[in-house]
Amino acid sequence: MRSSRFTTTIALATTLGLAASGVAAASPHPGPEAVQVVDLRTDNKSNPIGIDSQAPLLAWKLDAPEGGRTSGQRAYEIRAAHSVAQLRRGIADVWKSGKVDSSATNNIAFAGDALRSRESVAWQVRVWDAGGHASGWSSPATWEMGLLDNSDWSARWIENASYDYTRPDGSETPLPVFGKSFTVHGRVAKARLYMTGLGMYASTLNGHAVSANVLEPGQTTYSSEVDYRTYDLTDELKTGTNVLGVETGSGAYQRVKTPGHYFFGGNLEQYTVYGEPKAIAQLEITYADGHKETVKSDTSWRTALGPTTYSSWWSGEEFDARRSATSPTAAAKLSGSDWQNASLAKLTSSTTPRDTTPLRADQRPPVTVAQTAEPVSITPRGNGSYILDFGANRSGWPTLNASGPAGSTITMTPAELLKSDGSLDVSSTGATETNKIAYRYTMSGKGTETWHPQFTYSGFRYLQVDGLPAAPRPDTVTMKVVHASNPPASTFDSSSELINGIHTITLRAMQSNMMSVLTDCPDREKGPYTGDNLHNLDALLTDYDLSSYEPQLVRNMATAQRQPGDASPGLIANIAPEFHRVAPTKLEFPQGTIEFLDEVNWGSAVIRIPWQLYQTYGDTRTMALYYDNMVKWLDYEAANKAANKGDIPGLGDWSATDNTTPMQLAILAGYYTAANDMAKTAKVLGKSADVTKYTALAAQLADEFTSKFRHEDSTGVYYGSDSEASDAMALDAGLVAASDRAQVLARLVASVRASDNHITTGSVGLGPLFRALQDGGRDDVIYDMVVNPTSPGYGYLVASGHTTLPESLDGSGSQNHHFLGQVDSWLISGLAGIRQASGSVAYRQLDIAPAVVGNLTHASGSYATPQGDVSSAWQKDHNGRLALKVTVPTGSTATVHVPAASKDSLHVTGGHTAPSLLNRSATAATYQVAAGTYAFQVR
Repeated sequence: MRSSRFTTTIALATTLGLAASGVAAASPHPGPEAVQVVDLRTDNKSNPIGIDSQAPLLAWKLDAPEGGRTSGQRAYEIRAAHSVAQLRRGIADVWKSGKVDSSATNNIAFAGDALRSRESVAWQVRVWDAGGHASGWSSPATWEMGLLDNSDWSARWIENASYDYTRPDGSETPLPVFGKSFTVHGRVAKARLYMTGLGMYASTLNGHAVSANVLEPGQTTYSSEVDYRTYDLTDELKTGTNVLGVETGSGAYQRVKTPGHYFFGGNLEQYTVYGEPKAIAQLEITYADGHKETVKSDTSWRTALGPTTYSSWWSGEEFDARRSATSPTAAAKLSGSDWQNASLAKLTSSTTPRDTTPLRADQRPPVTVAQTAEPVSITPRGNGSYILDFGANRSGWPTLNASGPAGSTITMTPAELLKSDGSLDVSSTGATETNKIAYRYTMSGKGTETWHPQFTYSGFRYLQVDGLPAAPRPDTVTMKVVHASNPPASTFDSSSELINGIHTITLRAMQSNMMSVLTDCPDREKGPYTGDNLHNLDALLTDYDLSSYEPQLVRNMATAQRQPGDASPGLIANIAPEFHRVAPTKLEFPQGTIEFLDEVNWGSAVIRIPWQLYQTYGDTRTMALYYDNMVKWLDYEAANKAANKGDIPGLGDWSATDNTTPMQLAILAGYYTAANDMAKTAKVLGKSADVTKYTALAAQLADEFTSKFRHEDSTGVYYGSDSEASDAMALDAGLVAASDRAQVLARLVASVRASDNHITTGSVGLGPLFRALQDGGRDDVIYDMVVNPTSPGYGYLVASGHTTLPESLDGSGSQNHHFLGQVDSWLISGLAGIRQASGSVAYRQLDIAPAVVGNLTHASGSYATPQGDVSSAWQKDHNGRLALKVTVPTGSTATVHVPAASKDSLHVTGGHTAPSLLNRSATAATYQVAAGTYAFQVR
């Protein structure tokens, strides 16, 4: 039960200090070997501000000193107060959990009274190990609530009445800027800016960016929600006059077709211009003496048409520095002749956003500038044109640092490729010579000028620069690399330069497409494709901690889901948010008749991603929040299947080299997997009737799959066309009877060998191919595929100079797709051997089984589990003798499979508890180990 929040009397403090449930006075003194509680997180973040979950999820990790107890946690206790100072005095006036018998260390929901907007909470934890020994209280962590309801916003959406994106002559209109001058009257104790804008916004205080965040806001279905950020300006405000400025861009909100500029779309796509640029901002200042002031967007704000003269999410940005008087950086500027008072945006039930659309706190790690890259070469092309090579394909901003005469324009054109004559090849980006993706800056003529775009980005390795007054130096035009700041979750290294190169290009492709949403490519489409996310999920969750990122992407699927009254209610289209709609047109492709609008292996992401988030992080909140959306999607697909006489329209094994795989095999395997994951989700959530319902659906689909696609000939059992994808998808989905698995695995291996160790699947079949071979103990086959230096394949991509993963393993298409990145999961789970044990959740039990394959002499990897970091490193000496070092985090146990012949002797050291030998076979010794570091030497 939560205590009264406002009572801080000595009597209450004394009562709290003596209470058995919560406080320092009652805490036994921890021994020198006691486990420590570290890395406290709220909603998967460290000390966040501006969250809007009424029951934030709390998590921590355990740290045992070397040689100390490693038995993990048997019980925990959480206490929370309004300040760290209160906690240090033993006061817990927000919540006291009491002692809870549980080994859980993450996804523990705050269970106090309802939290209020702006409320600050400090909290800490102590734990008991299996022996009953208590830790000390952890160092405190904090969180702060944002604005939980639209009624908390006294600010209003504002627009510029003079702005119109259409002009009779087709020319562009400069984008609006907004500014507000205000006075700070004394010492500031706390200042919070709650802010968002549409299409995009960049906010400044006294001419300086309010944070390192860029490309805000995060993309959502703007009619359903608009996400805001909370910025801490406590130390940034100055006594006296301050100016809050806001610049705007078009983003995906305002998609206008403009002559001469690239526009993504064909005959299938239907587009909407949702509205004109707008902003909403609320700065709340709390002074040291306790009084408060609010600076809010309204008609007292000033607005002008600014120096950004063109903005397009898909085709670039243009800036005229001669219009710098319209930059809202100083109070005097706001009274200039270009300025007028802002207008209130007229929101209704039919506008986007609507008058009822909620403002939601953005839970995603923000997009930031990750690095600045200089060109590795600068090549003159004549007539003042230069091509800059940045050495690798990445996503980011061309950044100019130059001087020149007023009115001169510098044009920067991005590309992923060069033609054979060394000129720019823009074909892979979707642009043409007449419809360009370009960045243009018109000089003010005032000294050295620095500029980069703010409202879009491009993927590029090469940049053609025209209009410079002098030959560029390496620092004249650089590249700011931008992507979402999701924390890295793994490391990998090996003795193979080729495999290390594959890892590098895969990481770059992920980073290049990891913006506020996960895109397919950073140029042509920039589409938040649900299937691209799902098909590469193993690798994405291996390389990055996405515990705060993926839940919003699932929410985007839920808010994009077609509603009653829409066409195809219950459908989750192939992109979410559904910024463009695709007509349900059937087209002839090599794999058969396809339909782009709907695909089971795209839409099922709404079920399969939450299930994998549960397995990886123990996250039950995401599956619970969007359970009804999962039900609606399954209901839609059932109706869709019936309406199409049992064959669901779709794409099949998209982007495959071998197009013999039956389209309905891929679709039915995906449908079965979604139904099966739904049954398991229902079980976790305690929905017993739905467990029965979806288990029956899965069984029905399994029978149908077997009836349609299981075949047998003189050499054994196979599925579909006996292609890699056919057999792999059947095995991976669990649709092959136990008695048939060895035969089907043999057919799969035979298919790989028959294709000369090439990967012939598409994006849908690629994950099943890796998982089926790995689960079947054939890492040797995977290795042969991965290092194959001929097309198509990963080894070929590195050998042929690719610096990111392209759209196809033969190197064609977009040069910066991530959806074929499954190899990175295998590098950690296969070569380093770090996997979660079957049946485990949140990596409480580990299965470490390194694959010593090919001509590798060492491989190492680590992975940041919710319990802590696990690592595995092996090395073979010149005599072929193996050494394996493994670290298991406190709170986890592991089964370690040491590759060793039965004749080999083994020496084991390390750990507080001696490893237990479970089994010794002809090829491996299997040990059970507790947390700690262990060295296994094979002699």
